[in-house]
Amino acid sequence: MWLIQHDRAKSHPARSLRYAVWWSLAAVLLFLTLDAAVFRSGFYSGYLEPNSTTGQVEYHLMWLRRAPRANVPEVMVVGDSRIAEGFSARTAEATVQNKLHFTNAGMPGSSPRVWYYFLRDADPKRDRFSRIVLALDHFADEDAEENLSDRPTDLNYLAVRLKPWDCYEFAHSFYDRKIRGGIFGGCLFPGTVMRSDVLSFLSNIPDRIARANDWREKGAGYVDGYGGKDEELTGLTVDEEKREIHFPPNLKDWQINAVRNTVLPQPAPQTGSLTRYRRMWLGRILDLYKGTGTTVVFLQIPRAPWPIPDSKVPARFLDSVRGRPGVVLLPEDTFKSLETPELFADGLHLNHNGRPIFSTMLARKLAAMN
Repeated sequence: MWLIQHDRAKSHPARSLRYAVWWSLAAVLLFLTLDAAVFRSGFYSGYLEPNSTTGQVEYHLMWLRRAPRANVPEVMVVGDSRIAEGFSARTAEATVQNKLHFTNAGMPGSSPRVWYYFLRDADPKRDRFSRIVLALDHFADEDAEENLSDRPTDLNYLAVRLKPWDCYEFAHSFYDRKIRGGIFGGCLFPGTVMRSDVLSFLSNIPDRIARANDWREKGAGYVDGYGGKDEELTGLTVDEEKREIHFPPNLKDWQINAVRNTVLPQPAPQTGSLTRYRRMWLGRILDLYKGTGTTVVFLQIPRAPWPIPDSKVPARFLDSVRGRPGVVLLPEDTFKSLETPELFADGLHLNHNGRPIFSTMLARKLAAMN
């Protein structure tokens, strides 16, 4: 019998090849269907790990969809962990007697590429927010050691957010061709990106469901009620000529390392990569709101727990959009007075003392805008 089947296969090689191709296509189609049913349908999004990169984006979007529109102008403040730690929506609203409604969209580790897709889906009609505030670590287009264009973790934030038709463009926004293939595949098949989250879910399903339900229902309140980090750096001094930092006692390694990286950073080659990156992703955010009633506001956050010299690299991108209708740049030195050890928990983040001051200052600046 085996010989007969073998002879038939040999006598019909074209038919065998067609069967193999069709079965392969069917398998891919089945995988795509199952992958989409679980991850693109929104089914799994409600059970994501709250502290995960993907969870940050999806829960923020979920809270926004559920929240009724305010009866006063709404302001969304977008940024990374420095906004998550440093900005209090409650303090800001109290400062302006609730004449503005604030949303804290600070997502640790996020980048302008992530912000673009987040905003695209957070405000699909571009009519909810009177102001979108984008918090940048510095106005200058000074390249750092990390090239943001090739940050693969951006895919983790957007794994269930990107549509299949986004994948080619998203993957090709990475300059490093070596990682484009993996980014493209992960975008098409989000299940491959979500593998660790799924395994964690399966390892303790009741616990994940309980925490996800709690974060889904109460997480927005937790974010608004957060008071900031307790740590501070009082006693920190810097000798800029000798490039020496004198630390107060009892600091932890993570505080010391963060201070060194921000106060005395190592210079990086200046290739113009940050300018290109900002033109693409900050430019796209501006394009989202072009011709709408929303003003996009750029600010430079308090940069470090010690006054650091201004960069000699110009703010090429921001200078190119300065004066454009619907775009406002808060003066570069607006929050420099907060760059003191007493108001920082580490080299990057304002603490529980700096958080209300920054929030109050920002609210007043935004309320004063026409």
